[in-house]
Amino acid sequence: MKKLEKPQFDMETIIDNCLVHMQNPRKKRITLVKEKIKKKTEEYDELAQHGQLHIIPEHDTIDNIATKEDMEALYTQRFVPKNQPNRAFYDKILALAPYGKCPYCQQNLVKTVDHFLPKSKYVAYTVTPYNLIPACSDCNTGKLDSTFHNRVEEPFHPYYDNFDDCVWLKAKLIEMEPVSFQFYADPPIDISEEKRQRISHSFSEQGFCLNNIYKLHAAEEYCSRETRLKECFQKGKKELAVEVLQDLIKDEKSISLNSWKTALYQSIIDSEWYWNEYLPEICKGKD
Repeated sequence: MKKLEKPQFDMETIIDNCLVHMQNPRKKRITLVKEKIKKKTEEYDELAQHGQLHIIPEHDTIDNIATKEDMEALYTQRFVPKNQPNRAFYDKILALAPYGKCPYCQQNLVKTVDHFLPKSKYVAYTVTPYNLIPACSDCNTGKLDSTFHNRVEEPFHPYYDNFDDCVWLKAKLIEMEPVSFQFYADPPIDISEEKRQRISHSFSEQGFCLNNIYKLHAAEEYCSRETRLKECFQKGKKELAVEVLQDLIKDEKSISLNSWKTALYQSIIDSEWYWNEYLPEICKGKD
């Protein structure tokens, strides 16, 4: 889970661009609540900075004037399409993700924009920049319209949370052929209990289901490394192969403390079964 720079867009410009060529009476309704939307955007930022987004009540109208359908049209017809003025803002949000990687999983490529607070249940924040997160299709689909009602259930927010200031992502090598891996969250005890719970919840199936994403990619990653590890093991036994893995870990940590590849490589280093049984056996077979 990767922290991103918060978008710095002018809310009035976004709304005004959305209203261009929009027809009445929808245009009139949204114009009437424009100042309310701007105010709600400021409140969102303030609440998010203090970890209080969960206190925002669900709503399907703005001041009983603009409807959910109005705001949905504002987004899908005036914000997302490539021929609309606000598409530039949409593209800038996508570009916030380093290397084009989803900030939720740090693996899949960004393909869409996720509404952190679902637009179907929090209509005032439909085009709020702070609520729009670049995401991959898997994380966006998995999250869908899920809501949270307390701080612990609040998933990782890339603009306001930093979950990469400590190592918490771990992996376990499954001791059977073919070699496979399971990933899990194990936050350190020297951070707050609230943060520990939020990390674990965001990682879990109630959050972004990250184990399901990582274990699939891990199988391919391991296969791409096994030949080299076997060669090193045959030349210098365990020590030389471990050096290779440690170099890979160093490279990955330069990008993120919680790279799933780092967790994978470390789980190989830590597995006595791998070094004492599996690798000697497959090296024997190679001979």
